[in-house]
Amino acid sequence: MNKKFLSLLIILLIVISAFGAWFYIFNQKERIKEGQPPSQPQNNISQTSEKPKDLVFTSLTTPPSPSFITPLSGAKDVKIDFHYEGDYAGSGWTRESEFYSPEGSNEKFLSLSKTKKEEGQYIYGPDYYSIFTAEESHSYQGTPIYLLNPDSKHSVSYVGFKINNRDLVSELKIEFGIDYFAGQYDTGKSKSSILASILGIESVYACGPGIYLREVGNSKLDFVQESDGITWYKLEKPIALYNLKLSYCDNPPEPMPSYCHFWADDPPECWKYCEFNASISDLKNGNLRMHIYYRPNDKEGFLKLQMVNLILSDSAGTYYQPTMGKDFDHYYRAYLH
Repeated sequence: MNKKFLSLLIILLIVISAFGAWFYIFNQKERIKEGQPPSQPQNNISQTSEKPKDLVFTSLTTPPSPSFITPLSGAKDVKIDFHYEGDYAGSGWTRESEFYSPEGSNEKFLSLSKTKKEEGQYIYGPDYYSIFTAEESHSYQGTPIYLLNPDSKHSVSYVGFKINNRDLVSELKIEFGIDYFAGQYDTGKSKSSILASILGIESVYACGPGIYLREVGNSKLDFVQESDGITWYKLEKPIALYNLKLSYCDNPPEPMPSYCHFWADDPPECWKYCEFNASISDLKNGNLRMHIYYRPNDKEGFLKLQMVNLILSDSAGTYYQPTMGKDFDHYYRAYLH
């Protein structure tokens, strides 16, 4: 190869490179004129798409303490288990229309739609939704509270949550109730005789949500502060967890009038009588149930919420936190759309 031919080859390569550079610049200008974004150079490195920020959530394994309450003692005689909505068998994950799994995630989110109104769909808007297992037939559900010392006098004063996106929630409230049908369905009734069991004439409890339910109290939750990723709320009305009645039906001393039939059109004086009677010996078996309700904002997103502490108080002004039991590190998940 002589020098003349080599020089011509070098000049040709320079011309081709210059023409390629000009063509690329010209093409980018034309794309911008047409309102298209400039093309990006490609590479051979596979890039994984990042999950949306509201999907990133690490639950706590131990309860945090609020910085504005010191000292804080432990209440070993009060225990909470955590039964989040959609979190365990029997909670309603059987219908596909009720949950949604985002692309690239194996987590199931309750699908709360403000537009779909088919039967069986959750519809959000002005209503509240419970983060714990909602009311269903036969029982009030909620998450169980175990009061192991009948002489303790605790009231609920504060609640702490870890929330991935507080903008998705407009309002929170708390509610307690005694479900005399809960706690392994122990209603305190005497067992049927062996003969009755054989003949199939045992006592039958009526179906219906919370058929043996006495509400203990409810309160709106007012925002106090957010620190270290935990949002603290104060009960607008503290709820006492003592002097609670252990009988569902407080039968009046006088006999029930014959015109009372437990029908919807019975006169008001009939309402004080109970068609069914249930009683329990104590509140050690989880008959006391708690609900945390929230009202969604009109926004789309993935809500993740973990209840991380419940602050109790007594008449002396001492504060306590209960024992966090089963499934404390679980959390509520809902897709609001």
